[in-house]
Amino acid sequence: MSAEEIISLDCPYCQASIIQPLNWFKQTYATCPNCKGGLAAAQFALRVDELEQALDASIEEMVMGSPESSCDCAAGGCGGGCGPTN
Repeated sequence: MSAEEIISLDCPYCQASIIQPLNWFKQTYATCPNCKGGLAAAQFALRVDELEQALDASIEEMVMGSPESSCDCAAGGCGGGCGPTN
């Protein structure tokens, strides 16, 4: 996930959406732009990790292909008709 990736997480105090670059949520200390409550990176760490893992998995799937695909295109065995298995 790019450090400049824009994400939205809810403030733990006012529940308003905070829309900022990923690195903003990793700062040691920040202030909610809505309620001005003090925020620490630890308050967002679990959700940021989940988002990073999900995006990394999505990127890997785009690059490597769907894990459900049974076709072995590299071996030339598909005849060009690849698709997910059912």
